[in-house]
Amino acid sequence: MGLFRRARAARGTHRSFPALTAAAVVAGLAVVSWPPAAGGGAAEAARNAQPISDTVAGSVKPADTSSAAFNGLPAVGALFGVDDSGNLTNHTCTASVVDSPGRNLLVTAAHCVGGGSRRGDLGVAFAPGYHNGQTPYGVWRAVAFYDPPEWASSGDPDSDVAFLQVTGTGGGAERVQDVAGAMTLEAEGPVSGQARVVGYPTSTELPVSCRNRVEPYSTTQLRFACAGFPNGTSGGPFLAGDDEKTVVGVIGGHEEGGSTPDVSYSVTFGSKVKNLYQTASTSSAANPDS
Repeated sequence: MGLFRRARAARGTHRSFPALTAAAVVAGLAVVSWPPAAGGGAAEAARNAQPISDTVAGSVKPADTSSAAFNGLPAVGALFGVDDSGNLTNHTCTASVVDSPGRNLLVTAAHCVGGGSRRGDLGVAFAPGYHNGQTPYGVWRAVAFYDPPEWASSGDPDSDVAFLQVTGTGGGAERVQDVAGAMTLEAEGPVSGQARVVGYPTSTELPVSCRNRVEPYSTTQLRFACAGFPNGTSGGPFLAGDDEKTVVGVIGGHEEGGSTPDVSYSVTFGSKVKNLYQTASTSSAANPDS
């Protein structure tokens, strides 16, 4: 099955997005004063949100207003379709390697693959660190897909997250995590603070990156405001922590990640994501190559 592209409204369509209060950041948590459209409970979520560091390598980084192209990160890559001859087609989504016992697991948005949890040839390949046609950490084919049953049955926007198991195209015992490294997955509920978001637009051969604050949009969704995340950036990680190596979200969820390139969303990573990760990591470790 081919990859789905991130749905976007026409550029001329105007949507009314709620704004966060600029005042009152208490203990690192932003107080939200608006009634969100996606699920409600944003004020409660903000009060309960875990603060994430606003520093990178010990120094405060100013917020960006728009994404910028760069040469990529080793553990973040583009998801490609694969044709019947085994050749890569277009890249239409983004994924990240996450630490797992099998050292072979990616996190992305469920709508990037779809079709329900399954094993076998998915017609999808992952190129970590991809840029300008180069695949410095190889190409890895997806052999298993794990998504929440709520997404598979009804496209529940609060379940738009998934894990992919990958294996090397040349066979052998090598694992993607050994080659490209991995991010740490954090699934402890709503978060608030500065994060870096990375994604691969379908129209370019370089990834883009932006640092800004991530805040609760509701009890089940996060919101990240930064221009320049168009089609193809779905599944791109929300990276937190001083070293920006902790995944606290992926572009997806509300409006499959957002109806404009200027505001992106993610499912809140809580117990559902933690349980799905446990299922995927156990299965992928037990069945490393198939």
